[in-house]
Amino acid sequence: MCGIIGVTGDSASAQAFKGLVALQHRGQDSAGIATTSGKHISLTKAPGMVQQVFDDKALSALDGNFAIGHVRYATIGGCLHTDSHPFLDADKRIALAYNGNVVNYDDLSKPFKACLQSTCDAEILVDMLGRAFAADRSPEGVFKGVSEIMDKTNGSYSVVALVAGVGLLAFRDQHGIKPLVIGKKEGKNGTDYAFASETVALDTMGYETVRDVKPGEAVVVDFEKKVHSRIIKPSQPAHCMFEWVYFARPDSTMDGKSVYDVRLELGKQLAELCGKAKGKNRCDGDVVVPVPDTSRTAAQSLSEETGIPCREGLIKNRYVGRTFIMPTQVKRENAVAMKLNPISTVIEGKNVLLVDDSIVRGTTGKKIVGLVKKKAKTVHMLVTCPPIKHPCFYGIDFPVRDELIASNKSVEEIRKTLALDGLTYMSIEGLRKAIGLPGLCMACLTGQYPTPITKDLEDKVAYARVQEREKIQKAG
Repeated sequence: MCGIIGVTGDSASAQAFKGLVALQHRGQDSAGIATTSGKHISLTKAPGMVQQVFDDKALSALDGNFAIGHVRYATIGGCLHTDSHPFLDADKRIALAYNGNVVNYDDLSKPFKACLQSTCDAEILVDMLGRAFAADRSPEGVFKGVSEIMDKTNGSYSVVALVAGVGLLAFRDQHGIKPLVIGKKEGKNGTDYAFASETVALDTMGYETVRDVKPGEAVVVDFEKKVHSRIIKPSQPAHCMFEWVYFARPDSTMDGKSVYDVRLELGKQLAELCGKAKGKNRCDGDVVVPVPDTSRTAAQSLSEETGIPCREGLIKNRYVGRTFIMPTQVKRENAVAMKLNPISTVIEGKNVLLVDDSIVRGTTGKKIVGLVKKKAKTVHMLVTCPPIKHPCFYGIDFPVRDELIASNKSVEEIRKTLALDGLTYMSIEGLRKAIGLPGLCMACLTGQYPTPITKDLEDKVAYARVQEREKIQKAG
């Protein structure tokens, strides 16, 4: 899961920079921006946060009134340097960045092995796009290239690209698994356009949200700022439910649904489950405590519904990034100790209802529970996401089934493993109701994938990811 920006207008690189800062929560590994005014493409990218990679000098060197940008959260590839986005094609006439994951990367990469400079699937996409419409440098040629990608690619992708001689391209996979929104504003030379993973980036850059890019749609803004769009290969929508549960900022709207409103509803659904619970699963408590930051909205809503006060019992160190998207387990566990600290007066001697967005591997969750249990009388955890039992192959970094605590443990076994006094998970029905969209990807909960995933493919992806993580760990 990464963050992408595409923008037209004066000071395009500076606009992209602002948009990427707003999307920093979507990726901490690397950042990059590419710009053009029509022919030559300028590119700067490097490992690190947006404000570490770009200063005024770096931005001023990126000339052009069309730009794309990227913040990376690695789900494929083993090197933060060579796998940073955007990528250039062989002729350096296309720059591409994307959010998603190409499941059949290994098969697609075989014809390109001799010329690949990275282990990142984005490089495959830019090369495929470049070869597909090399003979037709027009919006129509671009659409043909996108059609070929959609025909051959198994996975999820929201893409932005600069195409020399054509303009700014954005497209979304047939199921719309990854988010992508369109914005516009009036500039000095007519209407300017922007694309982003979340509406919060459009807000930051001063663009009005127009709509979401539709599943299977490609949009080109040419250098005259004329918009060309084509529904190339639409299919049944399967929007990633984890965007609303965890990834997206609460001040964003995605596929027409406010993330904040969804998380409020998640809290209401948890309260309803509490009201129905019996015995040891009853959610009696003295205080509701959110695990910052994602679960805060649901915790507030749960408090309002149950009448149990909500307090900030865990304080987050703002200078430690998101632990979930750190590339290795060692980094995630070390970061938890630096990231969170309990407020003794809130939790000491109390029956704590601890609200979290999800339990994936359970290792960091166990550490968080341990922090609270040092002071609390009892700890009952309430989770806004149902048990994650199956790997994700679409851009969230848990493709290894054995890493998922719920893949081989019951709820009661998970409760004991995390040393909890009680554990309540959101139901799948409650999650559907809270998000309120008919087309959702819940493959990690149900095992029903929107694209073909065989056992052999699952094993291949899992093995490759384990090897990549080991490489990152050794590199430090």
